[in-house]
Amino acid sequence: MFWLRAYDIFKLGDILAIEKLLEIRGHNGFAPCRSCLITGVRNKSDNKTNYYVPLTPPTQPDTPNPHWDPLHLPLRSHAHFEEVLQEIDEAETATEKERIGKKNGLRAGHLPLSDRWRVGSIDFSKSFPWEWMHVFPENIVPTLVKHWTGKFKSMDTGKEDYQIADHIWVEIGEETAAAIANIPAAFVRVLSNIADDHSSFTAESWSFWIIYLAPTLLCSRFPKAKYHKHLCELVWIMKKTLQFSITHAEIDELEQRIAAWVIKYEKSVIYYETG
Repeated sequence: MFWLRAYDIFKLGDILAIEKLLEIRGHNGFAPCRSCLITGVRNKSDNKTNYYVPLTPPTQPDTPNPHWDPLHLPLRSHAHFEEVLQEIDEAETATEKERIGKKNGLRAGHLPLSDRWRVGSIDFSKSFPWEWMHVFPENIVPTLVKHWTGKFKSMDTGKEDYQIADHIWVEIGEETAAAIANIPAAFVRVLSNIADDHSSFTAESWSFWIIYLAPTLLCSRFPKAKYHKHLCELVWIMKKTLQFSITHAEIDELEQRIAAWVIKYEKSVIYYETG
């Protein structure tokens, strides 16, 4: 008989769960990311309170227009978490605690600091990796479909032209439902007509649709071919990150191609002045 002690190395969870665990202020906060210290901007002209974190924020009159390099973001470290939480803990007023927390995207902890650092194997900056299901099929893919159908936050296409015409989207929906009829259930459950209703789509549904159906169904359906190429680039990224093994060279390539994908996304859906 002996005591077995197990020590956490990694923790997984959806975005909201990890935010609560790490006392991150949240994905709508001024410094929302648990991995880096990128900061957001608000649409003050419409009295919006949510922060957004584009790599190139909109131009503000008489202010410099910063640009975040996706390959050289200011990364968080475990020491930074410790320092900020210690600073919040030692602040004498609620106002000062709020100022420090907002600037760094953290909250005053519910646990004593000594309890937070008790398990030395946990690194707050590295032990909570981003989880594939909630990043891709539960977040990015549905957002892209909303863009392509003109249903994303009442935004139009601006100076771009990525929206698929309604009658073409109806065809895509019919072809989606028809394609599944001949695919064994071991690969994917029944997919409804994506044009009529995709409220029943699960992470599995979105993953199968974007990886195996969308590249063919959406080919020549966009007004410009560059949007289909952008879609296929995302599919390559998703497939690569699902591999059972990966080399250092492949990781380096992934880093470059993910950064390039995000930059192209912003250029397509976010209008900003460059000078």
